[in-house]
Amino acid sequence: MLVSIKEFQNYTNVITENESLFLSFIFSAQNIISDYLGYNPEKQLLNSQTGILENVNIETEIPEIIKLTIMRIGALLLSESDSNIGVTSKSFGDSGTRTFINTVNYDKYLIQISQYRIIRI
Repeated sequence: MLVSIKEFQNYTNVITENESLFLSFIFSAQNIISDYLGYNPEKQLLNSQTGILENVNIETEIPEIIKLTIMRIGALLLSESDSNIGVTSKSFGDSGTRTFINTVNYDKYLIQISQYRIIRI
């Protein structure tokens, strides 16, 4: 697991006794990222200089942008709970303005890790 439950709780500012639910969000986000990258970053990592997949070991540092992307997508999955499937909104102060967020389109988050993606021909 690339992101701990504690890191995810700190990121989302949501604390719960139900750790299995948070694990589900983290693993689901990690699977989405693995599908996008074309490999599992927990086991392998694309060397951006050589373009070669290398095995991950204890000394390998996973790029923070990959961890952050896991937390971002996991947080979107979390926001879908409470019957908010597909779209959630955020209200801003006294102005009454509201922003709607499409929680099933992860492209703007995945593009941030595109340099680690295997390009398929």
